[in-house]
Amino acid sequence: MDEIFVPIFLFAAIVAIIWLYSHYNFKKRNSAHETLRLAVEKGQQVSPELVERMSAMSDPVKSDLRRGVLLIAFGIAFIILGALMPHDEPEAMRGIVAISSFPVVLGLAYLGLWRFSHD
Repeated sequence: MDEIFVPIFLFAAIVAIIWLYSHYNFKKRNSAHETLRLAVEKGQQVSPELVERMSAMSDPVKSDLRRGVLLIAFGIAFIILGALMPHDEPEAMRGIVAISSFPVVLGLAYLGLWRFSHD
C-alpha cells in the first residue's frame, strides 16, 4: 500500500512546486503594477527608467537564458549526485541519467529560444 503513495506524493509535490512558483511570480508582478498604478493615480511623475526596469522584470528573453542555464545546471547536478551515491545496481546510473536528461533538454530548448529571439 505504501508503494502507491510514493509516486502520488512525488507528482503532487511537482504540481505544488510549479503552482507555488507561478502564484508568487504572479503576485510579484501584480504588486509592481499596482504600485505603478497608484503612483500614476496620485499624480506622481513616472520616469522612463522606472518603466524600463519594470518591463525588464518580465523580459522573456532574459527569462529564457536564466531558465535554460538553471535547468541545465539542475540536470548536471542530478547526474553528479547519482554518480556520487553508492549503488549496488549497475542500471541505477542509467535511470538517473534518463531522469536528469529532461531538465537538460528543456534547458537546451530555452537556450535555443534565447539565442534565436535576440538576433
